[in-house]
Amino acid sequence: MDYRGHTGTEGAAAEAAPFRQLERRKAYEEVADQIRERIFSAKVKTGERLPTERDLAVQFGVSRVVVREAIRALELSGLMVVKKGPKGGIFVAEDHQRPITDSIGNLLARGEARLRDLFEVRMLIEPYAAERVARIGTAKNFSVLAAMLEKADAEHGRGAGIRDLNIELHRQIIRMSRNPVLAAVGETVLMMLADRLKPVEGHAHSGVVLCLHKKMLEAFHRRDAAAARSFMEKDITSVGKRYALLDAKSHSPRRKE
Repeated sequence: MDYRGHTGTEGAAAEAAPFRQLERRKAYEEVADQIRERIFSAKVKTGERLPTERDLAVQFGVSRVVVREAIRALELSGLMVVKKGPKGGIFVAEDHQRPITDSIGNLLARGEARLRDLFEVRMLIEPYAAERVARIGTAKNFSVLAAMLEKADAEHGRGAGIRDLNIELHRQIIRMSRNPVLAAVGETVLMMLADRLKPVEGHAHSGVVLCLHKKMLEAFHRRDAAAARSFMEKDITSVGKRYALLDAKSHSPRRKE
């Protein structure tokens, strides 16, 4: 009998690529997985301090080097933060934007993204957040925003800069929308943009922004979602136009000497 045309399981097994031998997992990965599971199951809370590196090494039965590698991996993923000093230690991160920040930072560094792209993302996220806050915001939320605006008004009145207060107000509005995914992206874009625009003087425009913020708060109190969205759009647009020239200069080809 001729078996040359046989296509049974024996032939298939002989032709298939062999499986790779399983590798033993690295100890630091197992340590990181256990800590990650504690975080995701809420057995350790946001902002909570973990035991010291030495204590963790004893609990896991590994060296401090292994623990250090595990913490570093979790820090890179945005789940942990290591603080120095007397009140320092290993903490569960309050903000989980590290991977997003790194990705956007790389796009900007390679020239694949520009400042106007960050403004465009702000325009997609923040007007929506303002609209939601008008609908679902609490009296406590509005009191927090009112206190921030009162402080900004006083600072502006004595000629001080209020950019940081304005940024924090936007950040709070994003958080008050109660969408953690939107907050992670929105806050990251906002803070990265603010960091890149630090060298640009913005005091002359502060009065316009402050006025828009006051009108937005009034819209929140009235539960006027459309007006809240409109004032947020005007705010972002007015700021974006002022920095458009900076964006163009940073990407314009250099003249040949």
